[in-house]
Amino acid sequence: MIEKSFFRGCGLSMKVSCVGSWRVLSAMAGSSADGLSTALVTLYRTPQGWRYQLHVAHTTPYPSDLREALKTAPHLSPKTLLRTSIAYTDWTGDIIRTLYSQSVYDLVVWHPHVIFHEPLHGLTWSLGDAERLRVQIGKPVITHLRARDIASGGTGAPLIPNADEKLFAAYETLLNLGGIANLTHLPKSLGFDIAPCNQLLDALATQADPSLRYDPEGRLARQGKLIPALLGLFERHPFFAQPPPKALDNETVQKDFVQPFLAYEASPIDKIHTATHLIANQLNRALCDVGARFFTCTGGGTHNVFLIELLQAKAAALGITYKKAPPDLVEYREAIGFALLGLLRYLGEDNTHGKWTGACCTHSSGLASL
Repeated sequence: MIEKSFFRGCGLSMKVSCVGSWRVLSAMAGSSADGLSTALVTLYRTPQGWRYQLHVAHTTPYPSDLREALKTAPHLSPKTLLRTSIAYTDWTGDIIRTLYSQSVYDLVVWHPHVIFHEPLHGLTWSLGDAERLRVQIGKPVITHLRARDIASGGTGAPLIPNADEKLFAAYETLLNLGGIANLTHLPKSLGFDIAPCNQLLDALATQADPSLRYDPEGRLARQGKLIPALLGLFERHPFFAQPPPKALDNETVQKDFVQPFLAYEASPIDKIHTATHLIANQLNRALCDVGARFFTCTGGGTHNVFLIELLQAKAAALGITYKKAPPDLVEYREAIGFALLGLLRYLGEDNTHGKWTGACCTHSSGLASL
């Protein structure tokens, strides 16, 4: 059940004086809809700013029945959707109790699977019943961190730039290669979604080989050939031309990218090759648009060697340098970052700035089950 687990201290010099510390359990569901990342983090408030220490982290894949339910969730009846939400909550509670029964922590920050995200219509909704989870684990739960940002006119995503500037300021530009790729460019305070990423590549890998849930190291994609007509068709998608702040939701990714790619009549190997070029092109375009000089990649897509090679080559041609991240940042940057955002909400302090999302104001976003 557990794919990765390790101990690593990072981001904190023990010589730095500390004016407060909290032990936070972060439970993060990414847009790839493949599993739950959990991380036990101590967050320290120091005169120099926030620091963290990552104690242990796990990545737990969803069981097949739950994974299939998440794929169909946007189309379920209201009652079935609520039952799915309860089942999802209970599964999350079981994972936390199993993995962290001997751990000490002050609160849980839970970013559950997002079903609907339409900021232009003031809509964002995720699975999960925070009160139910609160009863199961006996600790305060902070969740639905997008809610107030949407109510304040923001895009509600990506939220991670708010944590990046507090915890990962040493990195100029951070690309998160998750189900949806997004960017944080700290010098200009820019953060936005870029393009579909692992959601698209994983679906095409399964089409090419039903035994695969993803394309290991991009090996399938490397074997394929570019389909120029297919690439050109998707390069013209209007989302790519929108200025930031902007957010891409799972439903749009499925409807506008995944399903059309799957339906396109061509070799699945050539389609995944073309999709990888599409993603690399859009990542490179975003780096150029923000004026990046250096970039660092995190998230599951970082293990796609073919994608990283394409991106490096395209960026290097424009004088943009790739800097490799340490393993804990690659795997758990979002879980660590959301731990801080949830803690700030728990403390009643601002955790979301309108400069990242276009919201009307800075605010403390999230629902608390205390």
